[in-house]
Amino acid sequence: MDVDNLVSKFKASFATLKIAEDDLVVFVVGPTGAGKSWFVKELANNDKVRVGKNGHHPCTTDVEAWKCHFEQGQDNVVIVDTPSFCTEVDGFDAEGTMKSWITSRLSEKCRHSGILFLHTLARDPTDPDTSMERHLNIFSSSFPARCTVPMRVCVVPTMEPACKLGSERIEERLAQLDAETMSLDGPKWSASMFPSVFAGQPDVAWEVVQKLLEDITAD
Repeated sequence: MDVDNLVSKFKASFATLKIAEDDLVVFVVGPTGAGKSWFVKELANNDKVRVGKNGHHPCTTDVEAWKCHFEQGQDNVVIVDTPSFCTEVDGFDAEGTMKSWITSRLSEKCRHSGILFLHTLARDPTDPDTSMERHLNIFSSSFPARCTVPMRVCVVPTMEPACKLGSERIEERLAQLDAETMSLDGPKWSASMFPSVFAGQPDVAWEVVQKLLEDITAD
């Protein structure tokens, strides 16, 4: 699959209501404030993707899927922006919302899917509220028995421009996140951490997706 130079090949993205059997599905998962909608906005080059501020009140309270088209390239890459599962919003059932979406939109024959787990370096990766395993287990419980839960996980460190962490603290957080990723890797999840930090660069976003697409199509 030729996924080189995806940025220059980018043509358009649009919201899609149904995931086809041959689509390559990328689920963007992570705690509130990780930058999921921000990542999707830069990735899809689409101003219709809403981006919220950091905090415990998520911008994404629904599941949104965007199919990306490229000039003379892949036209079946679907980016799925998911809500955060651990929030302080009363009455918001993120797990139920995710389960309803998967049940109605995802084909049981969909063969290639993976997870981008975003984690902001502004928060301690060892904090139980931002635990990767906790979020991924809730995410996986949203899949009905007829659908295959994605196994491939690419952990992506993120950092907004407003984040004022010093270089030593950044290195400390990256080491902690890498250790958490290694502990996650096992029979249930095939996890690895992307070596660069996403700080709003579209080219880094596409490199992340390229790596995940290579992994899920090689399975």
